[in-house]
Amino acid sequence: MYNMSQTKKECPIHLLGTVTIGPKGQVVIPVEAREKMGLNPGDKLVALYVTEKKSVAFVPESQLESIIEKMATHIGVLKDVLNK
Repeated sequence: MYNMSQTKKECPIHLLGTVTIGPKGQVVIPVEAREKMGLNPGDKLVALYVTEKKSVAFVPESQLESIIEKMATHIGVLKDVLNK
């Protein structure tokens, strides 16, 4: 189990709602997520697929390298969340 008090870092994962897949396979990113990410129409996102969990994560193309570095420092939290 990941002990947050040992690292004194906030969990990097926040639930921002759910989305529904439309007939063309499209989803609408919740307003709160767009605001927190600073997303605007026309911005490009990278879709990452987690094979083991059959999950998709969308990352702003401009922030991909920084996000990968942050994910590496919180890998324990990510594993706990994905295993629930």
